[in-house]
Amino acid sequence: MGAARGNVRQLARGRRPRAYDRGLCRGSTMPQPRLLVLTLAFVLSAAHAQDAVDSHWIVDAHYPDTAALARAAAQFDHVQVDRKHQRVRVLTDAQGEAALRAAGLDQVQVDLAASARLHAYERARIAAQHAGAGTQSIPGYACYRTVEETYASMDSLAAAHPGIVEIDSIGPSWKKTQNPAQGYEMRALRITNLATAASDPQRPAMVVLGSIHAREFGPAELTTRFGEWLINNYGTDPEATWLVDHNDFRLVLQANPDGRKVAEGEVYQRKNMDTINGSCGSSPGVDLNRNFPFHWNITGGQGSSGNPCNETFRGPTPMSEPETQNIVQYVAGSCTAAGVCSGGVFADRRAGAMHPANPAGDGGAAAPADTTGVFFDIHSNADMVLWPWGDTSSGAPNQSGLRTLGRRLAWHNGYTPQQSDTLYPTDGTTDDTIYGLLGVPAYTIELDGVDFFQPCDDFESFTLPANLAALRYVARSLHAPYQLPAGPDALDIAVGSDLVVAGDAVAVSARIDDSRFNQSTAVDPVPGTIRNIGSARMSIDRLPWQSGATPLALAASDGAFDAPVETVHGVLDTSALAPGRHLVHVQGSDVAGNAGTPNAAQFDIVDGASVGTLQGQVRDRVTLAPLAARITLTGGGQSHAATSAADTGNYRVHGYPASFDAQVSTPRYLAESLTGVALAAGATVNHDFLLYPACTVLDDDVEHGAGGWTAQSPWVIQTNVGGHAGHAWNTPAYGNNLNSSLTSASIHLGGYTDLVLTFDDRCATESGYDFGHVEYSSNGGSSWSALYSCNGQSGWRSHRIDLPAGANGASAFRLRFRLQSDGSVNDDGWAVDNIRIEGGGAACRAQWDDHIFSNGFDH
Repeated sequence: MGAARGNVRQLARGRRPRAYDRGLCRGSTMPQPRLLVLTLAFVLSAAHAQDAVDSHWIVDAHYPDTAALARAAAQFDHVQVDRKHQRVRVLTDAQGEAALRAAGLDQVQVDLAASARLHAYERARIAAQHAGAGTQSIPGYACYRTVEETYASMDSLAAAHPGIVEIDSIGPSWKKTQNPAQGYEMRALRITNLATAASDPQRPAMVVLGSIHAREFGPAELTTRFGEWLINNYGTDPEATWLVDHNDFRLVLQANPDGRKVAEGEVYQRKNMDTINGSCGSSPGVDLNRNFPFHWNITGGQGSSGNPCNETFRGPTPMSEPETQNIVQYVAGSCTAAGVCSGGVFADRRAGAMHPANPAGDGGAAAPADTTGVFFDIHSNADMVLWPWGDTSSGAPNQSGLRTLGRRLAWHNGYTPQQSDTLYPTDGTTDDTIYGLLGVPAYTIELDGVDFFQPCDDFESFTLPANLAALRYVARSLHAPYQLPAGPDALDIAVGSDLVVAGDAVAVSARIDDSRFNQSTAVDPVPGTIRNIGSARMSIDRLPWQSGATPLALAASDGAFDAPVETVHGVLDTSALAPGRHLVHVQGSDVAGNAGTPNAAQFDIVDGASVGTLQGQVRDRVTLAPLAARITLTGGGQSHAATSAADTGNYRVHGYPASFDAQVSTPRYLAESLTGVALAAGATVNHDFLLYPACTVLDDDVEHGAGGWTAQSPWVIQTNVGGHAGHAWNTPAYGNNLNSSLTSASIHLGGYTDLVLTFDDRCATESGYDFGHVEYSSNGGSSWSALYSCNGQSGWRSHRIDLPAGANGASAFRLRFRLQSDGSVNDDGWAVDNIRIEGGGAACRAQWDDHIFSNGFDH
């Protein structure tokens, strides 16, 4: 967010912006009294809703110092903060605008364009609602479930999966305490292997709260989708299976159901619906995320408000609200004033008084390194990963472990990782309470968003997949969240075949990666420590730390463990394995001995007499060299796969008797298929596959000059960029306010399909402010579409991107690397190398046919 913004105007003091003129529509006269009353009620309701829309807008302001920021932030919860330009961005009303000025902020501006988009979106939603949209939906936000829909989903999941799902009732909402016929019973979705839970009472837990702030629609839906991923993939996906078998997930999908129900109709409701402290018009209730007991109101009004009408009203006493009481009792159990808790989901692993005289007065005890489990409170929409403390700038006793896990999970969603207090203080919050009382790693994730309310297409396309990946990573670390993130992640675990005849050897491969830290130092100055891989191992049917696990070493596929990312492989002897399903768990360690997060693949041992076999060899059609390729059989309601051996190309893939279609694929080659493969029990079908190499339409290692590229300043060719051997395009000492491109010549792609772009880059730009963008054009540069963006990447990375279908057959395809910078502060620059585009299709096959026949042979 820059100091100047288009479509933003300075507000006259006290004057409200008017994006639209309002007025009631005149309709035909309706003499029937009842219909007239209903119509009047409709108009008044609609007018009230429209007034609510027009009363809020998106405001930017400049803060002169951190003290002013702290004063302002206490009024608005997690505001969007641009530290570089010392600006804040909030959704507020006239009262909030006045609060910004009273806190000492200047240049208070309404973003007219953003506010207009928000108002238009909300008007459309309200119109749909009053046009008769169902009560079980949120008009304009179809991807976000209502409270009732969420509860119905929970019931359906529990009914369909009784072995791994149950619903915990954790207590009534505020409205239900006042009138049992109103409000909601708060509920948690519990997901674990219930058959083995009693015999495994120390099973690591993960607690996630969704939408404790009512108007934040995305968190509840993300939490629900995470639960659905675990449940619906259990038994088929090896990762979901081992996570549910060995961990205990407790998901409070709607942590503020009373407030959420109001927000479904009046979108600006944030707090719960407690009105005991007086009427506040459109802002009733208590901010539940300032009402938690640990260090409640310890910052003397800087981290929360005592004004009942303020958005961050902390409540009259700590834990005054039923919703807060329910969550604390469920997660922590009963706690004494000394901070000793028992009876909750998490064990108490940390000593610390609940109400010391100052934030540093609870003894400063760290939780043991072997603490298990993680707590999350999901919010929106400041694009941040936050960890304790929020009420002091001092680091938490477990600061190193909290930071390491925070940077790991922020790699997946791209948000800024930082201690909560770094921007401004908060007190009485969920994460400080759970960490402070119990020692469990506790985080707030602030999701991204567009103008504060996120449209469904944006949520579905980025927020959901990025944060599901983040939550899955943390789930893999639950056994030791203060330890495992210090080591590398195990990725892409693969076995040579999913159906294995007893006694057959099974090839196992994986990628061990220690590089996946979000290294942004814009706020937190301490980056993650990336180390070379030291070793990797696999274990069968037991996690590496379980009793009885027998680790088997895996080898580095390139011959040596000497890099932060390594591909590893090994062979598993199955002669001693019983029939049925088996999981292969893979874990890597770095050179310092830090073991990382494991993951798994699965296969089934079967009787050879019960399955048919397709076997043969996969080779390069031109050179006849053997290939490692994936052979997939689909048919008869089945899907099975195997991988051919890299040194021989030999493969064997099994299936239960049926007619199958076979497809063979491997990177940099055209896929081949075979239809109507009839497999009979105990019988074998032999078939060899010859694969055409993919055709190269662009191949530039930057060792031979500009090669047809058009380079705007500061793009130049240099050597030894960031320790990278050879030549590369680079943008050294790039300036401010740049929009500079490196653009390819026009490439004719007629007849080419399934195009893939690969390149290496080092995107050493100012993190969060200067960006590299990879874009393509199918019309010679008249319009451009995004493929990839980056920032703040200090090391070299390799990328493989499948080009969209719009690039297929383009007659004037162009590729460009565009550097964009803001008005101040720079870094080393963006460098790219080894740019390559490959494709298949009719043009490629014809090219290879011509080559083969011109050389007088056909394989």
